[in-house]
Amino acid sequence: MRNLFLIFIILKLTSCNPAKLDESTIAVNEDTTLFHSKFSNSDEGASFECDSFASNALNKYTVAIINQKFSSILNYSKESVVNRHDSAVTDTIYTFSKPENIIQIYRAKHDDFIFTFDVTDSLFKLKGNVRTGMTKENFSRKFRITKTIKNKVQIVNSDGTSKFMFYFENNRLKRINSYLYLD
Repeated sequence: MRNLFLIFIILKLTSCNPAKLDESTIAVNEDTTLFHSKFSNSDEGASFECDSFASNALNKYTVAIINQKFSSILNYSKESVVNRHDSAVTDTIYTFSKPENIIQIYRAKHDDFIFTFDVTDSLFKLKGNVRTGMTKENFSRKFRITKTIKNKVQIVNSDGTSKFMFYFENNRLKRINSYLYLD
């Protein structure tokens, strides 16, 4: 029975669909969050699917937290908008910006939803301490990427509603830009 269990575990760990995605793995001994990503070739270059990151990368950002942590360095504005699903409800778009950085949050009745996150400042960290200024090597290690990456890397979630573009210059992360689907 024990051998059968071990065989099952080995089969589960080594099985994948090579026609669609190639799972990246690398042995890393770090005290930081590591993500499990899957490589997929696209017309836009290297693309990696990583639900644990892309679906949760901005969870710690809300209007209250941004006001508390970054109000001294970001300009702030808000705009009322009619909710497109219920015209009797008015929601708010909050924009936090300074040159080269913009974060926009749509505040609905029950929650805040980030729909723009475009930053070059290392003060703005994503889940797992991913931020500008980190080396390409550390970025690759963090996402367990074994393939050589160029200066533009895309990380998406499996349903395509969250997409992050990472731009490197001189082997350092220079800019993070997100495309987040908001309905």
